[in-house]
Amino acid sequence: MSFSDEQICSLLNDPANHPPSARHLGFELIDFSVDGGWAEIAFTPRAEFANPQGTVQGGFVCAMLDDAMGVTASISQRFTILVPTLQISVSYLRPTPMARVIARGEVLRMGSATAHLHGSLRLPDRTLLATATAAAVLRPFPKP
Repeated sequence: MSFSDEQICSLLNDPANHPPSARHLGFELIDFSVDGGWAEIAFTPRAEFANPQGTVQGGFVCAMLDDAMGVTASISQRFTILVPTLQISVSYLRPTPMARVIARGEVLRMGSATAHLHGSLRLPDRTLLATATAAAVLRPFPKP
Protein backbone atom coordinates (compact mmCIF):
# COMPACT_ATOMS: atom_id res chain seq x y z
CA MET A 1 0.00 0.00 0.00
CA SER A 2 1.26 3.47 -0.79
CA PHE A 3 -0.08 6.83 0.35
CA SER A 4 -1.37 9.80 -1.64
CA ASP A 5 0.04 13.30 -1.04
CA GLU A 6 -3.06 14.13 1.02
CA GLN A 7 -2.62 10.99 3.15
CA ILE A 8 1.08 11.81 3.68
CA CYS A 9 0.12 15.32 4.87
CA SER A 10 -2.54 13.95 7.17
CA LEU A 11 -0.23 11.28 8.56
CA LEU A 12 2.68 13.63 9.21
CA ASN A 13 0.63 16.56 10.50
CA ASP A 14 -0.75 14.48 13.36
CA PRO A 15 1.83 14.18 16.18
CA ALA A 16 0.05 11.03 17.39
CA ASN A 17 1.48 9.31 14.28
CA HIS A 18 5.05 10.43 14.96
CA PRO A 19 7.51 8.10 16.62
CA PRO A 20 8.47 9.21 20.16
CA SER A 21 11.87 10.44 18.94
CA ALA A 22 10.27 12.80 16.39
CA ARG A 23 7.82 14.13 18.99
CA HIS A 24 10.73 14.72 21.37
CA LEU A 25 12.58 16.72 18.70
CA GLY A 26 9.49 18.85 18.01
CA PHE A 27 8.90 17.51 14.46
CA GLU A 28 6.60 19.66 12.29
CA LEU A 29 6.10 18.99 8.57
CA ILE A 30 6.41 22.15 6.48
CA ASP A 31 6.36 20.91 2.88
CA PHE A 32 7.46 18.04 0.67
CA SER A 33 7.68 16.82 -2.92
CA VAL A 34 7.40 13.12 -3.66
CA ASP A 35 8.61 13.62 -7.24
CA GLY A 36 11.35 16.06 -6.21
CA GLY A 37 12.57 13.80 -3.41
CA TRP A 38 12.71 16.49 -0.73
CA ALA A 39 10.95 17.49 2.46
CA GLU A 40 11.23 20.40 4.89
CA ILE A 41 10.69 19.81 8.58
CA ALA A 42 10.73 22.32 11.43
CA PHE A 43 12.12 21.37 14.81
CA THR A 44 11.77 23.27 18.05
CA PRO A 45 14.59 22.50 20.49
CA ARG A 46 13.59 21.74 24.07
CA ALA A 47 15.41 23.25 27.05
CA GLU A 48 17.14 19.94 27.78
CA PHE A 49 18.83 20.05 24.32
CA ALA A 50 21.09 22.91 25.46
CA ASN A 51 24.81 22.46 25.96
CA PRO A 52 26.86 24.56 28.46
CA GLN A 53 27.20 27.27 25.76
CA GLY A 54 23.40 27.62 25.65
CA THR A 55 23.08 26.30 22.09
CA VAL A 56 21.74 22.96 20.83
CA GLN A 57 24.09 20.06 21.64
CA GLY A 58 25.49 18.48 18.47
CA GLY A 59 23.88 15.09 18.99
CA PHE A 60 20.44 16.69 18.81
CA VAL A 61 21.43 18.57 15.65
CA CYS A 62 22.48 15.22 14.15
CA ALA A 63 19.17 13.66 15.25
CA MET A 64 17.18 16.45 13.58
CA LEU A 65 19.09 15.99 10.33
CA ASP A 66 18.77 12.20 10.53
CA ASP A 67 15.01 12.47 11.12
CA ALA A 68 14.54 14.88 8.21
CA MET A 69 16.55 12.74 5.80
CA GLY A 70 14.85 9.51 6.86
CA VAL A 71 11.32 10.84 6.56
CA THR A 72 12.20 12.37 3.19
CA ALA A 73 13.28 8.97 1.86
CA SER A 74 10.09 7.37 3.16
CA ILE A 75 7.96 10.16 1.66
CA SER A 76 9.71 9.77 -1.71
CA GLN A 77 8.52 6.14 -1.76
CA ARG A 78 5.04 7.04 -0.40
CA PHE A 79 5.71 5.27 2.89
CA THR A 80 6.25 1.84 1.38
CA ILE A 81 9.70 1.76 3.05
CA LEU A 82 11.55 2.75 6.19
CA VAL A 83 15.23 3.69 5.95
CA PRO A 84 17.36 2.86 8.99
CA THR A 85 20.60 4.85 8.83
CA LEU A 86 23.76 2.90 8.02
CA GLN A 87 26.16 5.86 8.13
CA ILE A 88 25.82 9.60 8.76
CA SER A 89 28.30 12.45 8.54
CA VAL A 90 27.51 15.90 9.92
CA SER A 91 29.32 19.20 9.37
CA TYR A 92 28.56 21.76 12.07
CA LEU A 93 28.96 25.19 10.48
CA ARG A 94 27.53 27.47 13.18
CA PRO A 95 26.16 26.96 16.68
CA THR A 96 22.46 26.06 16.55
CA PRO A 97 20.50 28.45 18.76
CA MET A 98 17.69 27.33 21.03
CA ALA A 99 15.10 28.43 18.47
CA ARG A 100 12.91 26.93 15.77
CA VAL A 101 15.04 25.55 12.94
CA ILE A 102 14.23 24.17 9.49
CA ALA A 103 15.73 20.93 8.21
CA ARG A 104 15.61 19.97 4.55
CA GLY A 105 16.11 16.37 3.54
CA GLU A 106 16.88 15.35 -0.03
CA VAL A 107 17.17 11.99 -1.74
CA LEU A 108 20.39 11.96 -3.75
CA ARG A 109 19.99 8.40 -5.00
CA MET A 110 17.44 5.70 -4.28
CA GLY A 111 18.78 2.26 -5.13
CA SER A 112 17.22 -1.14 -4.74
CA ALA A 113 18.82 -1.78 -1.32
CA THR A 114 20.17 1.58 -0.11
CA ALA A 115 19.42 5.29 -0.25
CA HIS A 116 21.92 8.15 -0.29
CA LEU A 117 20.61 11.27 1.39
CA HIS A 118 21.54 14.90 2.05
CA GLY A 119 20.32 17.21 4.77
CA SER A 120 20.71 20.83 5.79
CA LEU A 121 19.67 22.69 8.92
CA ARG A 122 18.90 26.40 8.74
CA LEU A 123 17.38 29.20 10.71
CA PRO A 124 14.10 30.59 9.33
CA ASP A 125 16.15 33.46 7.81
CA ARG A 126 18.02 30.77 5.75
CA THR A 127 21.30 31.00 7.75
CA LEU A 128 22.97 27.61 7.27
CA LEU A 129 23.83 25.87 10.56
CA ALA A 130 24.77 22.30 9.62
CA THR A 131 24.78 19.84 6.73
CA ALA A 132 24.75 16.06 6.60
CA THR A 133 25.00 13.12 4.26
CA ALA A 134 23.77 9.65 5.04
CA ALA A 135 23.45 6.17 3.64
CA ALA A 136 20.44 4.14 4.68
CA VAL A 137 19.15 0.63 4.08
CA LEU A 138 15.68 0.15 2.59
CA ARG A 139 13.23 -1.89 4.67
CA PRO A 140 9.53 -2.57 4.02
CA PHE A 141 7.19 -0.31 5.95
CA PRO A 142 5.49 -2.34 8.71
CA LYS A 143 1.91 -3.36 7.97
CA PRO A 144 -0.70 -1.90 10.35
